[in-house]
Amino acid sequence: MRSLAVAVLVALAAPTVAADKNEDKAKDAATAFLKAVKAKDIDAVMKASAAPFAYRDGDKVAVLKDTDALKKWAKARLDELKDPKEVPTEINMVLPFGEIKEKIKDEEQRKQIEEVVGKDGFVCVVSADGKMVPLLVRIKDGKAAVVGLGR
Repeated sequence: MRSLAVAVLVALAAPTVAADKNEDKAKDAATAFLKAVKAKDIDAVMKASAAPFAYRDGDKVAVLKDTDALKKWAKARLDELKDPKEVPTEINMVLPFGEIKEKIKDEEQRKQIEEVVGKDGFVCVVSADGKMVPLLVRIKDGKAAVVGLGR
């Protein structure tokens, strides 16, 4: 009977452990992305990110469909970066996207973001210039990659 109880506990804990591992992967990917931005290293930015990639364009969500478009966009953002020392590299919060997606009121934008981050993705939040900035992280084939940036 004791072995049955242990087996049940292990079975119940397994999804939590997997989620925790994915959360850690998401946090690590977001941190690597931010460090790459801080270093203004386009190759490292590309290694930590993936297309499709969503970003805020005014009041809308724009999506870069392929790696070439992402690299061009990221390079332009790095070129615009005046003080890379100000880029935060500490993640304040990691939240499963599924827990917060309903807070995105615009249904079209919510669908766009969900297509990019996936149902099992995460939102890593950093504080920059007194604002909370979300980074979207997709978990695919056991790997995490930053696939979106809000401002």
